[in-house]
Amino acid sequence: MKSEINGQSGREHFGLQKMALAGIIAVGAALRLWDLDRTSLWYDEAVSWSQSKGSLGELIALVAADNYPPLHNLLLWLTMPIIGDSETALRLPSAIAGILSIWLVYELGRLVFTRNTGLLAAAILAISPFHIWYSTEARMYALFAMAGLAFLIALVRTLEGDRLRWPILAAVFGALFLYSHIYAAFSMAGIGVLLLLWQVRSVRAQSFGYQDANTRTFASFCTSCLLFLPWLAVLAVRAKDVVNNGFWIAYPDGPFLKTMMRDMAGSETFFLALAATALLVLIPTRKQSAKTDVDHRAAALLAAFAIAPFIIAYGLSITLRPILFDRYLIAAWPVLILLASAGACRFLPRLGPVALLTAVVLLTIHPLRFTLLQKIRPEWREISSIYLTERKNTDALYLYKGFSAPALDYYLRSQAAFQPLAKPEDLSANSLQPLVWLLFAHASRSEMIELQERMPSQFKETGRWRSFGWGESGLTLLRFDAESGD
Repeated sequence: MKSEINGQSGREHFGLQKMALAGIIAVGAALRLWDLDRTSLWYDEAVSWSQSKGSLGELIALVAADNYPPLHNLLLWLTMPIIGDSETALRLPSAIAGILSIWLVYELGRLVFTRNTGLLAAAILAISPFHIWYSTEARMYALFAMAGLAFLIALVRTLEGDRLRWPILAAVFGALFLYSHIYAAFSMAGIGVLLLLWQVRSVRAQSFGYQDANTRTFASFCTSCLLFLPWLAVLAVRAKDVVNNGFWIAYPDGPFLKTMMRDMAGSETFFLALAATALLVLIPTRKQSAKTDVDHRAAALLAAFAIAPFIIAYGLSITLRPILFDRYLIAAWPVLILLASAGACRFLPRLGPVALLTAVVLLTIHPLRFTLLQKIRPEWREISSIYLTERKNTDALYLYKGFSAPALDYYLRSQAAFQPLAKPEDLSANSLQPLVWLLFAHASRSEMIELQERMPSQFKETGRWRSFGWGESGLTLLRFDAESGD
């Protein structure tokens, strides 16, 4: 009778957990799907659209000339003919990937730790402003995070002893992860070192062979890397160019790192507390068994996956060229949240999860509201609308900093031509038509003010400068009217 009562209680508890997970995913989905087109596409999103709207061969060639692998572009190439290329349509694949990540972090938590740990991690990820923002952007970041979680689940399943399905899935998901973003190589490097150490131990223990779980896991990992080799050669050329010619990211000094941690977690203090709580999981337990050994190794894999990108990117940034940036760490973020959730559940089973979730909610309220209602991207939609509404057919439009052309091309849609301008001085007063438009793109406020002061007095500001992102970049649209001159 007692066992029946316990069994019924267990089923009810499991049912409540399923309902809780469904509620968490519903909240996460609402936060990611709500008002997807509130902001206009920004430059990087427009580049994704521009690279993906042609043939498959054109897509590969264009992405090969950039700094990242092609998986997200291939996804857009497949979806655009079906759902279109509106702002919402371009961002929808990222939103879906972000929603799936909530479920996957729960599954990974349930697999390695407990269902409660998985629920806690899913709840924190669901309301993470950092994850929400990049789940509403037509770029590779949400897909990158989702692929990383899928890879870890398959890898842990392989480590647990599965001999066929999961090793194959681990190889496939690992390759997809690598084809999502260059930072995947850093997480893979961390995992690779750990797996190699275990493989050496297996050889010394004379358990080497495909019957050994360590060997199968290592083989799946190596297969993932082999599948990525064709694109690795392309990225090696681009990496050499970055080292020789520099990159736009600032040096990771103290203020930079504080800003990065604040953008990811809400405050640098909470980020460090989250990281410290995550490290608690790596402390060995007193009771040892075959199961706890597997669990401990799985937790070590997660830690290597999450920590390696921070360490490697920072090391490269201070020795070669700065490449450390918050959004590139988005695949590590859900895993760090999961490890912190596991640390809280393990060392303070009753109070820890409540304390962690309460801290997250309190620190998330303001950033979440800002992300959903106020955070902006450059207003290419507004700028283009002003020009299309007020221009005449004979007006000329010049774009200063021509690398921003894809964003302007997306919103003009061949309704008006524009010409790139290398420097404002190229727009000489002698060649000005009665009406000329000039758009300054991706310049700081001080740079825009300086440029405007150097232009003829007949140039009047039409579109208001607005700051966004790192460095306070912005857009300013000017109109030259010769008839209004002195």
